[in-house]
Amino acid sequence: MKKAFDVIWRGIKKIAAFPVFWYVVIALLAYLAWKRLTKPPEELFLEQPLPNSGTGIPVGWKPDPLALKFHDYFVSWFGDSTELHMLYNEANSLTDDQFVALVNTYNAKYGKVDGKTLYTRVKGWFGIWFGPGTDQQDKFIQKMILYKLDY
Repeated sequence: MKKAFDVIWRGIKKIAAFPVFWYVVIALLAYLAWKRLTKPPEELFLEQPLPNSGTGIPVGWKPDPLALKFHDYFVSWFGDSTELHMLYNEANSLTDDQFVALVNTYNAKYGKVDGKTLYTRVKGWFGIWFGPGTDQQDKFIQKMILYKLDY
């Protein structure tokens, strides 16, 4: 057993003798520090009040399925722009209260995990290269700006 530890210790000493090893260690520590320092503040994900105090939300409607569809689209490797257009159409057809509830739900469930709010995700996809246009996306963004959800 002692011989095994000696072999491992000699290997560690040889690896640590190379400057490249220390560059990698420093780069890793710098990356971890950067990730921690750039984490969005918790107050960024506070829920915004509903414009009509929730009267525009039909009984039984939940924003979770639509928020999940947006999240699945944004984190997928292969996204179809037609699907994104349909998501925008569905979100744009919601009432004001439903729309704000959707954004609040997305930010609460997925924004804290990803570090990106729905607004930053949508703005990041400003050019839909495979679709007929970005009218739905522009309308979606304007709605977010109107309700002060553009953070």
